[in-house]
Amino acid sequence: MIHFRNIIFPLVAVFALVVAGCHHDGATMRELAHIDSMVFHQGEREALPLLQQMDTKGFNNEEKSYHSLLLTMAQYKCYQPFTSDSVINEVVEHYRKSSDDVKYLKALVAQGCVLEDLGNLDKAVETYHKAEEIKPIADTAITAYAKLRLGVLYQSQVIGSNTIALKKLQEALPLYRDLGDRHYELICLSSIAGIYRNIEEKHDSAVIYLNGAIDLAKSLNEHNVVFANLFLLSEYYLVREHDYEKAKYYALQAISTDGMTIDHPRAHYRLASSYLFLGQPDSAVYYLNKAPIAKSAMDSIVYYELMSELEHRYWKNEEKSKDYIQLAHAIADSLTMNGLNHRLRGVEKKYDVQLAELNQVKNESRLKSTMLVAALLALVSLALVFLLWRYRNQLKMRQNEVEMLKADLDGSLASLEQMQARLDAKGLQDASKDGQNDELCAIISQQIGAVHQLMEWSYQYDSDKFAAKFKEMMSVPGVRDDSNYWSHLQKLVNELHDNVLVKAQEAAGGTLNESELNLLALYCCGFSRTVIMVTMGYKSIGTVYNKKLQIAKKLHVSDLNDFVKQ
Repeated sequence: MIHFRNIIFPLVAVFALVVAGCHHDGATMRELAHIDSMVFHQGEREALPLLQQMDTKGFNNEEKSYHSLLLTMAQYKCYQPFTSDSVINEVVEHYRKSSDDVKYLKALVAQGCVLEDLGNLDKAVETYHKAEEIKPIADTAITAYAKLRLGVLYQSQVIGSNTIALKKLQEALPLYRDLGDRHYELICLSSIAGIYRNIEEKHDSAVIYLNGAIDLAKSLNEHNVVFANLFLLSEYYLVREHDYEKAKYYALQAISTDGMTIDHPRAHYRLASSYLFLGQPDSAVYYLNKAPIAKSAMDSIVYYELMSELEHRYWKNEEKSKDYIQLAHAIADSLTMNGLNHRLRGVEKKYDVQLAELNQVKNESRLKSTMLVAALLALVSLALVFLLWRYRNQLKMRQNEVEMLKADLDGSLASLEQMQARLDAKGLQDASKDGQNDELCAIISQQIGAVHQLMEWSYQYDSDKFAAKFKEMMSVPGVRDDSNYWSHLQKLVNELHDNVLVKAQEAAGGTLNESELNLLALYCCGFSRTVIMVTMGYKSIGTVYNKKLQIAKKLHVSDLNDFVKQ
């Protein structure tokens, strides 16, 4: 018989677990929803540590997906790099199958951000387009963000034209105005102004948007954005309009912006140029001397252009003026030809995002700046020490090489004289080969004469000149074009060493090439590795060592010395 308590106790336990689970689910989702409002409304820096500290082991699928979505978006907004898109792909797939359009829209935007960070820009654009087309619009702020990211990508001209970028930014701007989101409204204004600056007939519109961005940035106390747009206005009036008074006016405002901590050399250079063209060279030189050191190729171009104008207009030195403008052109050509900006994108891809979202530039403390300068100085010092050490080693190696060459001369002379004696004795034994013997004797005499000449030069010249003379003589001019030298040498070696080259070719099954036979002939003559290196035209003694190993392998012996002795 089943007792009542045997049934009721398990039911109560199950009910308690269900209630506890429901409470856990509700609390977790409420917490994630609170963090959601932070992530998507400029609170990502506070939200990121909260998400990272969460224990997700007990989360169900819905909680895990929501958590992964928010963590991905917070990491992107905090400029943390991604190595894979697998996590966000799972999140997108989860919400694609759900009925939650808002989270699906956010997941698509997060996926686009990850793809953008990984450099898959075509796929990122496709994802952002998919997000902005979700209807009905589930979340105006997220839709506006998708349009903003599209505008930034198209504006980079890596994906497409500025026309589409302008369209997307102009679609995002009224959405942010309706939402009262002045932060992203400022980004849209600055980006639209940047596009208009590059369109010849839209310069007036660029000025309007730049002024609008400046006013909005001032009201938000975004000092860096104020500076950036003032600088752009100054450059516009200087370069485009040649209105030097206005250029000076905006440049002065830029470099005196309250709270501005960005060292921007070009702002000072443009201000100096404005004074110069206004006929005030002393003021130009004053602001040139106040300018920070150029930090980029573009800074260097503007600096050299300014110096060229100063030399021409102020110091009246046409020669230096030409030199400076040539330097500016050389750097500009290098940027164009080598695509430096594009190649640096991998290193500075976060910088592009910061440029599009100017308010993300943060004031850095003096301590950090000092530490950075100290670190750079330490790196420069280490680099100089390394270069000096390397230069000293190279000098030492060159001196050692020359000493080895000199030492090899005595050994080479002794080997040649020994071969000559053996050949003379062999000629006496076999008179029938007098003609051939005379030819071989002539070859050896020529080699002995060359070594004597080298020994004489070793006393006449310093180490560098002697090394050059040694290489010039031992490389035997015309050897690579004239096979007589090598054929005579091979004949000589076979004659004196019992047909060693013929036997070597037989042992190798006919696999030895002419270069290997020539090296083996030199080796049989008793020449050192240094002499062989120079004669064969190799760049290092290690090459001689490797070639000897290859020959030994073809001869099926462990050591080439053993084969030659046999």
